[in-house]
Parts: sequence; C-alpha cells; structure tokens
Amino acid sequence: MMSRVPIQTLAVMLMLAAAARGDDRETLTTLLQAKGPPGRTIVIPPGDYQLDGIEPIELPSRVTVVAHGARFHFPSDLREQIRRVMFTAENLLEFSWTGGHFAGRVFDPARGDENPWPPQANTRPIVVTTTAGGTTANLTFRDITSADVAGAVVTVLGAARPGSDREIERYATNVTVENCTLERSGKFMWDYGYLWQIVVWPEEHIDAERAIAAKYFRHDLVRGPVRMADGDDRVHLANDPPLPLSPRADGGRGAVCFFDDHLPQNVIRGRQYFVVESGPEFIRIATEPGGPPLRFEGAAGPAARVVTDLFQAHLALYQPTGSGPGKGAIDLVGCEHVIVRGCRLSALGDTMHIQKCHDIVFSDNQITGSRMGAFFLAEFCRNATITGNTVDATNGSRVISVEKSCADVTIVGNTFRGGGRGSWINQPRNLVIADNVFINNTTKCEPDPRRGRRSFATGGYERYAEMYFTTHEPGGRYGNVIIRGNVFTSGSHATHAITFAPGGDAILVCDNIFAGLVRDVPAPAGSTNVTIRDNLSEPTPEGD
Repeated sequence: MMSRVPIQTLAVMLMLAAAARGDDRETLTTLLQAKGPPGRTIVIPPGDYQLDGIEPIELPSRVTVVAHGARFHFPSDLREQIRRVMFTAENLLEFSWTGGHFAGRVFDPARGDENPWPPQANTRPIVVTTTAGGTTANLTFRDITSADVAGAVVTVLGAARPGSDREIERYATNVTVENCTLERSGKFMWDYGYLWQIVVWPEEHIDAERAIAAKYFRHDLVRGPVRMADGDDRVHLANDPPLPLSPRADGGRGAVCFFDDHLPQNVIRGRQYFVVESGPEFIRIATEPGGPPLRFEGAAGPAARVVTDLFQAHLALYQPTGSGPGKGAIDLVGCEHVIVRGCRLSALGDTMHIQKCHDIVFSDNQITGSRMGAFFLAEFCRNATITGNTVDATNGSRVISVEKSCADVTIVGNTFRGGGRGSWINQPRNLVIADNVFINNTTKCEPDPRRGRRSFATGGYERYAEMYFTTHEPGGRYGNVIIRGNVFTSGSHATHAITFAPGGDAILVCDNIFAGLVRDVPAPAGSTNVTIRDNLSEPTPEGD
C-alpha cells in the first residue's frame, strides 16, 4: 500500500518536474486543488514560477495560501494575447493569501524601444469576482510584493446591478489588503493629453518622445494639409467624411485644433475651435459653438494640419487603445467592509482604485508615485475613513479624487504632495477634510513640457486650484462639507487655494493655514450657508 506524500513534499516534487517543462501551471494547480480539510494551509515553496496567465489557476475557498519566497513571473513576450490573469476565483470564501512576489514588464515611455510589453498590456495576478446570486466574503491579502505588473495585483469585484451605473447587486464582504509593497503596478496610462501635446508641439520634446507619439497617437484623427488664406473664413481640406458640426463646448467633443507650420495670426496652435459649417471641400470654424465664422488674419503654411476631435485626441486617449479592465495596484469595486492598511504603492497609471464600496478604512499607506491619479476614491462610495497616509504623486494627475457622490467621508491627518491637477472633490455629501498637509499639487500647471500639460481649451498650460469642488449631474447639489485645520502650500502656478462649483450648501472653511504664492478662496457663487473664517494667510517671511 502506497504511503501518503506530505503536501509540502508533493509541491517540491511537482516544482522540480515542472522546471524541466518551463511552465508551472500544472504544479500550482495540483498544489492548490489538492483535497484537504477546510481551513488548511497550502504552502507554495520558495522559488521561481513561470505562468503565462492564458488559463488562470482556480483558487479554492476556505484555505490559507502561504507563498513566502515564491516569485511568479508573467512571460517576457505576451504575443497576441495581451490580457492575462494568473489566479482567479468566483464567489471566494474564507480565503487568505500571504507573501509572494509578482513580476512583469509594464510599459514605460522612459524605456523607449526597450519595452517588451505593449502599452495596452493587462496582466493581473489575482482576480476575484462575484455572481449576482453568489457570495464573496472574508478575504485577506497580506505581505505581497510586486514590480512592473501591468494590472492590479489584487482585484476583488462585487456583482454590478444590470442597468445601473452606481448600484451593486451583491457586495464582496470583508476584504483586507495589508502590508503589501506593490511598485510600478497597475495598468499603464498615457495621462490626459500626453500624446496630443507631443504631436502638436513636437519641437518641445526629444526624439524618443516624438517616436512614442508617432507610434501610438490616434493619427486617424488628423487631416491635412489644410489651407487658410488671409481674409478668408474657410479652412480648405479634403473633408471626407464631412466633419460634424461641433454641438457645444463639451470636453472637446467635435472640436478641432490646428498645428504644424505657421498659422494665421488669430489662430492659436492647439486651441479648440468649433466647426460651424462643413462642406465637401472646406469647413468654417468659430471660437464658440454656433458663433460667427473666424476670418483669418494671415495665411497658414503649406504643412498646417488639423486634429478633428479633441475629446478623442486629448481626454479619451488617457489610456492606450485596447486597454483592459481595472485600475491601480489594487482594484476594489463593489466591496463592503474594506481595509487597506500599511501598504506601499506606485503605478504608471492610477495607483489605487476603490469604487462603489462602503465601510472603508484606508490608513497608514504610502503612495510613492503615480503617473495619473494617486488616491482614488471613485464613484458612489460611502462611509470611508482616510487617515495617516503619505501621498507623493510625483507629477501625476489628481493627488486626490473623491468622485461622483461619495458620502460620509473623513480625510484626516494625511500628507498630499506633488500632484498634477490638484484635489478633485465631485459632488460629495457629508465630507470632512481636516488636519492634512497639501503641498504643491498643481504641477500640471507649470509651463514646462515635461512637468506641465497644455490645455486644448486655450492652447496654454492647464489651470487648477489646489482643491476644487465640482458636480457631475445637471443642477447637482452637494454639501455638509468641513475643511478645517489643514495646511495648504500651493504651487506657484495654481489658480486658487480652494474653489467651489455652484450647488453647494452648508460649507465651512475654517482654521486653515494658506501658504505659498496662491492663497485665496473665492466666495462660492451659487452656493448657500457658506462660512469662510479664521484662516491664516500671512505674508511669507523674507527668505522663505
């Protein structure tokens, strides 16, 4: 009668056998699916494991996986399949994963031609999903490390309610991510306007950047050459198919801009113009939707061209064409009772993503770099405590995003610095921002082509306040907002310290310190019950 082989010994035997094949999927599948009692611990022995991620390995419920010293590698060549997942589960229960390192090769423009993966690669180590009638509950991910993974290292998704953009049919419950170091991990993003800016102002960029834009920009949006004659109001071009009339000033949709060679004196390179007439051989443009056609002062050069849809060229191209799902090094959507604690995160895109979740604690984390958004509490979250974090976005996009009707949120005792587009607070209800430090979070406003970003609205550099409140619904309302006891040290190119969109009610701004060159908080127009008092904004001492 054959004696039973201990599970750890079996793992070592399988790992040695798999090494000869150069693939470890069978090894890990056998180890994870081996029969045993609920609550058992499965040890993945130290070593290097190659996983192509084409057919994910199923994770079992009611186990603890210990992977200290195990290193999991995606292929260096993804070939035609650029979306891959190593481990997956549906309706996972009572599960813990501890330790292990995940390695990839995320695209980085700084590497130029030395990128083995394309920018749209999407490689995710652990993905947990939930069905409408199923249950995902009691998950812990601890002591995981990663580098250059082109997707969220930990993804947990509840079941969305069909037909709703905000409701969850079934929440994943009790999800904890702690003491993880996930570096340069998360799907790659270009950032808003990155490729467009290089195409429109190529002389401000180096050869490697121009090569990136030449390869990845939406060149199907470019037409030309175009002709503009002195005293004429027609832009002559091969207008096939005809460009649509620009409907309104709506994020660049249907708007155009001109570049390359010299332009008429009253046409600003990169600035949006609106199509007010469109024929087979010409268009007429205006400075506002439906406005009078612009009559040119001077002529365009023979190489002048037009970008035909600024929304697609600037805003929609923030992520590569063909990008996969998810954002950030951790991606939690439709989860309740969430803890993210003691982690160190960075990404060449958004760094972390918590969306449509409630009962959230995000504490004692370090965000050390973000190509785009740094702290991302996204869309319809509620009951969130954000405390004790250090966020250094290093010229990312928004240093904080609290998006789309988040409610019952406290952001207390954090440091936010080096963001690109300020702190964006979008139609909140019951929000406290207290005792935080904000330092120079408007680097995208700086007139430097590598730190700043041009705006298609003006052709000049973008303009942001250190913190700004907006609404996302027509006539949207927000309120019960306290901003108290913070230190705001603005960058030199910020527009204001704090601004408020119309629609606010019950807003208190008090006991803050405003330093830096920009310190004003304009009185909110179109808002009610606003109190701005007892804030300190003394002149900067000589020599500071």
